[in-house]
Amino acid sequence: MLDISKIRIPESSGCYLFKDKSGTIIYIGKAKNLKNRVSSYFLQPHDNEKTNKLVSEIASIDFILTDNESEALLLESNLIHQHYPKYNIDLKDSERFTYIQITDEPFPRMLLVRKNRAGKVKTKGKLYGPFTGGSAYLLVASTLRKIFKIRICKRLPKKVCLQYFLGNCDAPCVGKISREEYMKNVHALEKALTGKNGLEEVVSDMKIQMHNASASLNFEKARQLRDSIRSLEGLFVRQKIEQLGHGNEDFISFHFQKGKLHVQLFRALAGVIRERKKFELEVVSHEIAIDEFLSRFYSANSIPPKIFVDALPSSPDALSEYLSKLRDGPVEITEPQKGDKKKLLELLKKNIYSEISGHADPALSQLQHELGLPALPYTIECFDISNLFGTHIVASMVQFKNAKPNKNAYRHFNIKSTATQDDFASMREVVYRRYHRLREEKAPLPDLILIDGGAAQLNAALSSLRELSLQIPCISLAKKEEEIYHPEKLAPIRLPKSSPALKVLMHARDEAHRFVISFHRKKRGKIS
Repeated sequence: MLDISKIRIPESSGCYLFKDKSGTIIYIGKAKNLKNRVSSYFLQPHDNEKTNKLVSEIASIDFILTDNESEALLLESNLIHQHYPKYNIDLKDSERFTYIQITDEPFPRMLLVRKNRAGKVKTKGKLYGPFTGGSAYLLVASTLRKIFKIRICKRLPKKVCLQYFLGNCDAPCVGKISREEYMKNVHALEKALTGKNGLEEVVSDMKIQMHNASASLNFEKARQLRDSIRSLEGLFVRQKIEQLGHGNEDFISFHFQKGKLHVQLFRALAGVIRERKKFELEVVSHEIAIDEFLSRFYSANSIPPKIFVDALPSSPDALSEYLSKLRDGPVEITEPQKGDKKKLLELLKKNIYSEISGHADPALSQLQHELGLPALPYTIECFDISNLFGTHIVASMVQFKNAKPNKNAYRHFNIKSTATQDDFASMREVVYRRYHRLREEKAPLPDLILIDGGAAQLNAALSSLRELSLQIPCISLAKKEEEIYHPEKLAPIRLPKSSPALKVLMHARDEAHRFVISFHRKKRGKIS
């Protein structure tokens, strides 16, 4: 049986692929937390003999990370229908995901449909979804149909039906609404279906109606509107894994590290992710490595009309022309700047970071990428200065290992070079003292130095490093806007507040501040 203790399992949502000794995928599953789910297979014997047999055949495991559990569920289904692993053989078609379809008719209907194994549906029209919440999508569909008064009859009857009297339809069958007005409702429905902004407008309007109903003491209507709002807000989540387009497309992410090019690729067939490929290549020249990979890969594999990358080759036009000749049709190579395609490329990059970081926190790989660091910032040392009205000047240094505090390495300093409030001179002194000592002792240096402050504090630290002839990556983090100052960047770097990389820096900065304040208080207490 596979020794699970020797495998690094990501602690995020995604899919896991169990393979036997021949490399054949024998089971595909999904999890909100891959580490918890996969580990559970190996903790103890199972009551289910089929599960025990599955575990005994596992020789290796592959992982594909997603942004949330719903995406993992979608990807799991796509992969199962692509590979048909023997332990997933009982998956029923009824478990396929449900879409809302607006039919291509003069007075369109709204239908609930499922794709077949080829990724198609029987009726013509626009698809929206998919929905992953069990029977909950029925409530969403019913809510939307009633809000926008969309017909459900297969054929237009010659007289009004019950739906008209219930207020669920405007009876286009007998001309009680013109096609122009009916299509306005359809377009409003489509707007709500196409994304967050459109849906927010619909929900905002419903909230106004709810408050008006409540103010008019029509509490039953207000309750119905409240329930509809909750249904729409909670269940209508766009899934980028199946909203990419309707043709064949490839999505490729690249990452260079230590002389290697790491590549991950998603292949989308009929708008659905069907396959992932990954490569690790030794490279001689970074400048042409992407060109060489694309040329070699597509010389041996089918070529889609659109290739989306997160880093363009050095000669995109020439390569596009070359691939167009191989395909005997146009091939477009582009780098998306926004939208779902860019998000999918970011997801691929996340998978690359997970694989190359070994046992390191994935946030460190992101930090390395965002700052352009030569190595993974496994060891980070952060400095802060504290004084009270220009007196009792002290400094602190905290050390983080693998994105976590290493308190045994914490240090505090009494500033000696200045008796007045001079944070810059204080920073120069403390950085010099720390790394002069490490250099003399031939002790390991950190992978990254973090300074609490802005550009001026950073320059003070850099001057000491230059004096010591040390080339340690050094940045600063300013509190107000959480801006990162980098000596090789003209403007400060701003990462999203939700960025795991930024959170590591903020944690280190805040810990340095806590430590220096604590030391300062102790020193003042002794003096008084």
